[in-house]
Amino acid sequence: MLHSSCNMKIKSVLLGLVVWLGSVGAAYYLGSKIKASEGNPKIEAPQTAADAAAKTPIGPPPKPAKTGPSVASLLALSLDDLGEALDRAENLSADDQRALLAEVFSLPQSDFRRSRMIRELLETLAETSPEEALALTAEIGSLRDTERARIAILEVWGARDPVAALAWASSALTNEPARSRQQQIVAIYEGYARLNPQAAFASALDLPAATSAEQRLQLEALEEIISEQIENGGLLEAKLQVELLEDGPVKNNVLSDFVDRWASYDPVGAAAYVDSLGDAVSGGIKARLVGEWAENDPAAAAAWLSASEIDEQTLSRAATAIIRQWTNYDMTASADWLNSQPSSPALDRAVMSYTYRAAQEDPASAMTWAESIENDWMRNRMMRHVAGTWKNDAPEAFAKYLENAELDEEQRKQLQDARANTGSGRWGR
Repeated sequence: MLHSSCNMKIKSVLLGLVVWLGSVGAAYYLGSKIKASEGNPKIEAPQTAADAAAKTPIGPPPKPAKTGPSVASLLALSLDDLGEALDRAENLSADDQRALLAEVFSLPQSDFRRSRMIRELLETLAETSPEEALALTAEIGSLRDTERARIAILEVWGARDPVAALAWASSALTNEPARSRQQQIVAIYEGYARLNPQAAFASALDLPAATSAEQRLQLEALEEIISEQIENGGLLEAKLQVELLEDGPVKNNVLSDFVDRWASYDPVGAAAYVDSLGDAVSGGIKARLVGEWAENDPAAAAAWLSASEIDEQTLSRAATAIIRQWTNYDMTASADWLNSQPSSPALDRAVMSYTYRAAQEDPASAMTWAESIENDWMRNRMMRHVAGTWKNDAPEAFAKYLENAELDEEQRKQLQDARANTGSGRWGR
């Protein structure tokens, strides 16, 4: 019994010792973990694709705030690159654009930036507030710049809201001088033609045409509409509109301008169209065709003219236009063409134009051309012009000409007293 009791006590002591040692070990372990977590970063388990998607914001990432140019920075930039400054000004808010405009108005009239910046800023303002833009033109100062700005504003207004622009013009321009009123109304129609050329054409036809001033306004509006239409690829539509007009002065004038604009980029096509009209086309239309054609290809224009049946008045206008252009490039070819034409007083003006050019290069030859002019006044005038140049550049050759020429005393004295014309002169243009 005693032995059994002792064994029980020993087991109790050993069990207690084991429990105590276990608690001490557990406490030490927990303390070590806490200390390790305080000294090292926490390592999380890798996220799954679903977890990552759940935490990703929906939609595109937010854009950084956009800061536009300031009024001060644009004014500084305009000193170095005016075009770039105006391009950037388009990104300004409406209030900042008005602020920039106020700064530009305060610039001195002599500042090279002022005129262009005001005009282009007012054009931009006209997109939303055309009447405000027009009112501000009163502050420009320069009459020329004011007129240009108003024209630009009205073109914008006409392209955006032509009905409102024309309604404004009918009352606001009543007391304007005829020329200024005409230019501003035509500017509206030019903008209108960009929006709807057919409607613009119909509207212009409805303009009053009782007086000569009203007729000029209507004609210029119609011509601007046709020009705008052709420039934007509407040749066939413009052609149909012109052909549907009633026969008369309006149709003839609009047709003439139509052919002129067409010939500016396709003279062969325009010439074929004129030929197709036969006797219905006037000499004035043919002369305008040739004049436009001669600026690009005078030889081709001369060939077409030579093959056409035209009256003397048309020949005079057309031949002069050809020679005026041709002599800028080829004196010999232009002279050969003139020599190939039948003698006619209608060619006198063309000969005058040739003579004026030739006097600068070959006065002896130019004098021969001057002597061939049939009209007495024209002949005497051009002989004096050649004499003035000739005696200034080659006095000995000129003196020899006077000695051998069949001239009366009055003619000889006029040539001796002639002075060189150093200006451009009418026939040199």
